[in-house]
Amino acid sequence: MRIADLPIPDVLRDFIIRERGIQELYPPQEEAVRRGLFDGRNIVMCTSTATGKTLMAELTMINAVLTRGVKAVLAVPLRALAYEKARDLRVYERLGVRIAVTTGEYDKEDAWLMNYDIVVTTYEKLDSLLRHRAEWLRQVGVLVIDEIHYIDDDKRGPTIESIIAKVKALGLNTQILALSATVGNAEEIANYLNAELIASDWRPVRLREGVYYDSVIYYADGSRALIKDLGNPVLSLVMDTIVNGGQALVFTNSRSNTVKLAQQVAHYICNYGMKLIEPGTLTKISNSIMEVSQSKLLGEELARIVKCGVAFHHAGLDMDTRSIVESSFRDRLIKVVVATTTLAAGVNLPARRVIIHEYRRYEPGIGMEELPVMEYKQMAGRAGRPGLDPYGEAVLIARSEDEIDYLFRNYINARV
Repeated sequence: MRIADLPIPDVLRDFIIRERGIQELYPPQEEAVRRGLFDGRNIVMCTSTATGKTLMAELTMINAVLTRGVKAVLAVPLRALAYEKARDLRVYERLGVRIAVTTGEYDKEDAWLMNYDIVVTTYEKLDSLLRHRAEWLRQVGVLVIDEIHYIDDDKRGPTIESIIAKVKALGLNTQILALSATVGNAEEIANYLNAELIASDWRPVRLREGVYYDSVIYYADGSRALIKDLGNPVLSLVMDTIVNGGQALVFTNSRSNTVKLAQQVAHYICNYGMKLIEPGTLTKISNSIMEVSQSKLLGEELARIVKCGVAFHHAGLDMDTRSIVESSFRDRLIKVVVATTTLAAGVNLPARRVIIHEYRRYEPGIGMEELPVMEYKQMAGRAGRPGLDPYGEAVLIARSEDEIDYLFRNYINARV
């Protein structure tokens, strides 16, 4: 199905074709349209990462604003993600659509939001707004719940259920669009929302999953790849990726580890791989980071290693700094980003190879815990850039031979 054939206003259709450069829909997107996405039907889209769920959410919201004069709400799990989504949506302000973002201060109904067409917020803030029965909520015609798999989360799950219950209790005439790449009980959620289920494993870029140990990547299909051993598993995998023309996204279990690993990779590249980067452009990026960073120490360290084409990314960085890192990575100027696993849901940074450095992380009051399979799948889904990579790879790092089978069994071959 072509964008030109969608039942949306000409101005929106032309905007998507001209400004976004999108001509045709992916199969899961087409199915959503055929199942009533633009007819007001509730939809649960459980499809792989990079299959265009966000675009369909945007089209649904903008179409409702332009054709029915209603408001739309986009709810996400993280504050940082809320601001990222709002930033991305502001491209539609050229069509006269007003975008607002609100997080925190749960004791207010934020009457000022009455003046906006699309409100981006967190689950917790939306739950608060519904509890206060903000008057402008009566005008909401579309509610998008991003990362709906968090309904199974101990902390956020009850909040999502509370949101849905309040929407029903208030009798709001609202279309609900729920999105996820990793929900295990999609049919149950669709029934709960009285929604059409779009479930698909289709990906625009083939995903290869594997485990790295002792210079070898063992893939799920039984094949193997020998990697040059540089004495550090992350460094070995990263350099193999870069030398072959790709970018690497590394997930680790703490902020300190993101800095440490990024420093190690940057040191190697700047001493042995200068031909792989663009020094002049990277210096400009480094200077930009120094100008906007609110943390002098973090900003200086990040600016230093960015000159080598490497960056770290965690919640301790302010939003403007993270934005520079993300946009530079998307533009293929920064070759490697090391991020915390807790940001996996919020980091929209597709890469040729995703490397999971640690599958355990520290939880306060509990100790070291293994990552949920759902989070691994979220991280793995970042592998492969449509239109740029012939395939994507997600690689877990094993510390022993026995751990190879363990990681295959509990992550790669496990069901969410």
